[in-house]
Formats: sequence, structure tokens, C-alpha cells
Amino acid sequence: MKTRAGYFRLGLFIVIALGTGILVLLLLGIGNLFRPSVIMETYFDGSVQGLDVGAPVKLRGVTIGEVSRIGFTHGYYQQDLPVTERYQYVMVEAVIRADRIGASGRLPTPEMVQTMVDRGLRVRMTPQGVTGINFLELDFMDPAMQIPVTIDWVPENIYVPSAPGTVTQFIEYADRIGRRLDQLDVEGVVDNLNRVLGSLETAIGALEVSRINEELIAVLTGSRAAVRRLDDLLSSPLLADVPRDLGVAAANLRALSESPRFDESMNALERAMESIERTATGLEGTMLGHEHDLVIILDNLRVMSERLRDLSEEAAMYPGILLGSPPVRREDTAR
Repeated sequence: MKTRAGYFRLGLFIVIALGTGILVLLLLGIGNLFRPSVIMETYFDGSVQGLDVGAPVKLRGVTIGEVSRIGFTHGYYQQDLPVTERYQYVMVEAVIRADRIGASGRLPTPEMVQTMVDRGLRVRMTPQGVTGINFLELDFMDPAMQIPVTIDWVPENIYVPSAPGTVTQFIEYADRIGRRLDQLDVEGVVDNLNRVLGSLETAIGALEVSRINEELIAVLTGSRAAVRRLDDLLSSPLLADVPRDLGVAAANLRALSESPRFDESMNALERAMESIERTATGLEGTMLGHEHDLVIILDNLRVMSERLRDLSEEAAMYPGILLGSPPVRREDTAR
């Protein structure tokens, strides 16, 4: 009887524990069911390696939901087209909890989301550390740089365009650089470099190295002599007296400028300049209107100077002309 009572109590404890666990799970599940949420979908034109169902969805680092389904768009849209003509996008659906977006808990409407998309709201995959696991991150980007993929259907849920992730962009850049490197003619570049090096070696060999060395030695010798002369000049006693002489000259100039006689001399000079200016003004006024007379006087003076020159020449040749005698040469007079 005791053994059966122990078994009974043990079984009752197990049943109660299982019931409690099931009740807690139900309560948690029911709580999640009653929380307001909305389905968001996006499309990736590339691999979503590292992104799994249950991965968090974050808005600028704040978790607002989780990934609920991953598939292909041609499994839900474009059903009337052949498989070969359908877009091969990867469709990712996520459950967004309204209580995580704002304190009001209001569900975002398609119009609100479209307004934010026009402002640059995009979703991209972001690596979580170095484990290779990715999550979805919502953020605002430049709408002109992040062009959404082309679709020809109306999404069933709230749609947020995707943008390339950091790792995807790095891979694209590396692939682009690799293609550019493949297009380069490396062998041609190496051949051109070898030709340039050969030409440079030939040019160096054609130079007269000995003459260049002699000229460099001459230049260095001249530079050394110039430096020596400069050093001698700087160490000269005469140069050492220059600052003292400049100081004496400056003191004399300051004393002269502060002397009362300097002011008197400057005033006298100013009065002399004014007198000269008045004289020039009077002379200009006197000559004004007598320009013709001045020209006649100058002409008469020129004629008189010419006649005097002729007379002096004749007197030199015929001295007797000055006494009224007939012209007789100087040689005849000497005889």
C-alpha cells in the first residue's frame, strides 16, 4: 500500500508540473497573440545567406520584430507568367510589433510606411558580429542612391524596399575591382616599364660622368670659398661696429628731428617753396599774351649771335678790319 501511495504521489507531481508548464506556455502564447502586430515584406535581389526565421528586425538598433518567413516572390506573385519570366527575388516577411514602435501602440498604415519610404526608409541585412548570422535593420538612407527593385505587382502586406548590406556592398566593390584588374594589360604595362628603364639606363650611360663630377667639384669648391668669404665678412670688426654706428645715426637723427632749429628750417623751406611758386605764377601771368613778342626776341638774339660769330671769324682772319683798314690777312701783317 505504501508503495502504491508513493507511486501515486509521484505521478500526481509529474502531472501537476506538466500542467503548470503547459499553462505558462499557453499564457505566454496567448499574450503574444493579443499583442498588435503587422506583417512587413521586402525583396532582396541577391543571397540572404545567414538570415533565418526568427532573426530580429531592428529599427536603428531597437528590436521591433522578427523574421517570420523566407521564400521566393515567384511562389506568391506572378503566378500567371512562366517561371522563366518571373523575377527571382527572395521575399522576406517579418512580424512588426506595434508596441515596440511607439508608446501609443498604433499599427502603421500603408500610407504612413509609404511616406517614410519616400523619405528614404530601407531595410538591409546586417551581420551580427563575426558569427555569420544576419538580422534585418531598418534605417533612413538617401532615396536617390538606394533605388528599390522593380516589381509589377501590389504587395499583400506593408512593403519596405531593400538596400544592399555592408557585406554585400564590400563584395560588389571587390568584384568590380577584380574585373577592372582583369581588364588591365599587365604584360603591356610591364613591357613599357622595362622599355622606360632601358632608355633611362642608356641615357645615364651616355652622360659624361667624369665631366659632371669635375663640375660638381668645382661648384662645391666655389661654394666653400664663398662661405669662407662670408664668414670672414661676418667676423670682420667693421661689421661689428655697424650696429653701434646705426644706433649713433639714429640718435643723431632723433635729436635733429626734436631740435627747434629743425622746425625753423622746415618752416623756412616751406616759405621758400611758396615764394618760388608765387614767382612762377607771376612769370606765367607776365608771359601770358606775349608769346609772339618772345618768339621775335629769340629770333633777333639768334641773328645777332650769328653775326657776332661771323664778325669774330673775320677779325681773326683780317685784324685790320677793326681799325677801318682794308682786309689784310694775319700772315701779311706779320711780314
